Amino acid sequence: MNCLHSYAKLFFYEGNDEGCLLIHGFTGTPAHMRLLGEVLKKQGYTVNGILLKGHGTCVEDMRKCNWKDWMKDALDGYQKLRDKCSKVYVIGLSMGGVLSLLLAEKYKVDKIISIAAPIRIYDRFARFSPIVKYFMPYKKWKESLPQKEENTAYKIAYTSIPVGTVPSLLKLMKQAKSNLSKITCPTMIIQSQKDQTVKPISAQIIYDSISSKQKEILWLKQSKHVCTLGPEREYMHRKIIEFLQR
Repeated sequence: MNCLHSYAKLFFYEGNDEGCLLIHGFTGTPAHMRLLGEVLKKQGYTVNGILLKGHGTCVEDMRKCNWKDWMKDALDGYQKLRDKCSKVYVIGLSMGGVLSLLLAEKYKVDKIISIAAPIRIYDRFARFSPIVKYFMPYKKWKESLPQKEENTAYKIAYTSIPVGTVPSLLKLMKQAKSNLSKITCPTMIIQSQKDQTVKPISAQIIYDSISSKQKEILWLKQSKHVCTLGPEREYMHRKIIEFLQR
C-alpha cells in the first residue's frame, strides 16, 4: 500500500447534533469502519471516521509512530465532534476500541461501543517485541481466508506489522485495563467468539470492570476479528443503532 485508496481515507459526514467518532484498529484503515459510518449517516448522525497517524500509506510510516500519536488523533477526533455536537458517541474497532475506552475513562463521552477491543490477545510474540524489533523490523500478519458474505472491498490494511510499534499497542491496552472502573457512560461491548486475534474473554473483563449501570455484551458467532466487514455486520449495525437510540 503506497497511497490511500479512496475507501481508506478519513471521512466526515455532517448530520445532526449527535456525533459518532469511528476509530479503526492497529495497521487498519477507516475502510474497516466506513460501512458502519454510512449506516450511521443514513440515521442522521454526524460521523467522524478518523485516520490514525502512520496508517493507510505505507508500513514504514507506521514504524515512526507510537501510542501518543494515536491517542492524540483519537482526542482530536473527539474534540472536533464535541465542538459541534451536544452528544458524542465513540465507536472503535480493535486498538480503536482500546482508544475508545481510554477516551471514556478521561473525557465526557455520552456512549461508547468497543468492538473486539484487546485486553488479552493470542499472539505470544507480542511480549517479546521490545527485543525482537532490533533484528526483525516487520512481521507478516497471518492471512485468513475470506469469510462467506464478508465485504472484502473494504478490507484495506497493512499486511505486515512494524514490530517496533507493538509495545505501543501493549501500552494502550495496559492503560485502558487499569482504568476501566472510571467508565460510567452506557457501554456496548461487541466481541466475536471466533476472533483469532483477541481472546473473547476480553469482552467479559471489560464488562465486569467498568462502572456503567447500562452495559451489555453483543456476542457474534460467525465473524472473525474485523467483524465490521464480516457476515454479521448488518445484524451488528441494527444492534448499534438500537443502542444509540435507546
